[in-house]
Amino acid sequence: MRLGLLSLSVRWAFLLGALSLSAQSRVVEDGFAQLSPAEAIKALSDFRHSGLSSDVCFKFAIVHKPRKGDSAPAVRGILWATHAAEDSKVRVEVWKENGTLDQAFLAIKSPTQSALWQAAAGQPARLVPAGSSTAPLAAGLLLTPFDLHLPFTHWSDTQYTKTDHARGRPVHFFVAKNPAPSEPSAVIFGLDRSYGVLVQAVSLNGQNKITRTLQVEEFAKTDHQWILGACSVRDESTRDVDLFKITEAAVHLALPAALFDPTTLNQVTDLPANLKAL
Repeated sequence: MRLGLLSLSVRWAFLLGALSLSAQSRVVEDGFAQLSPAEAIKALSDFRHSGLSSDVCFKFAIVHKPRKGDSAPAVRGILWATHAAEDSKVRVEVWKENGTLDQAFLAIKSPTQSALWQAAAGQPARLVPAGSSTAPLAAGLLLTPFDLHLPFTHWSDTQYTKTDHARGRPVHFFVAKNPAPSEPSAVIFGLDRSYGVLVQAVSLNGQNKITRTLQVEEFAKTDHQWILGACSVRDESTRDVDLFKITEAAVHLALPAALFDPTTLNQVTDLPANLKAL
């Protein structure tokens, strides 16, 4: 089954199963079949065109875990996601400690392009220029809108590198080069071989040094649908980690189109009645 994301997305889910490989595939010494050029193109295209089986709404909590010292109080928020044949859309609201809206983001991504809007509470949304760096979702966090938007999955200069293991799973790895002169200069991301969904992303700077690692940590099931349960982002210089965890979820929704209109980003939205704790 497939999950379209946070990117993000949220496009993350896998459990059992195996992807059959054609006779064109090469097998390396460790036993992992390597994709042919045609198979690599198809695997990437299938991923870019995959999506949710329904609209979803998640409550989430982000906990910053420094390498030394105590974890910070959780930053909480709401994520909505929808998918259509032409694009996928993710809306994220981040709350202040008193439960009021702090800021919101809207990411829209299609197989050929992506866009990100940001709005502070009470302010009109602004389009974030491609390649611009964005501040963390809240003070003290590592997680940024970039980590939820995952634009690198659709960068045009993307090449298959190998099929290898990640946490015991066979994973197809691709390297995507940033079309803008900004960080990260490239991202190596991995798609689970069985379900073709994102499970890992490693950001590189201009010197090809790893700066950040995004990793899917767990999955959850609600109302017969598999969803992302948790993912982490680690700063490789400080070794600090943010843990993004879904705390409540509602699936099988039909969300209104206005929810994914940038002009509504500064407005608080009603939550679905069928949110369930995970």
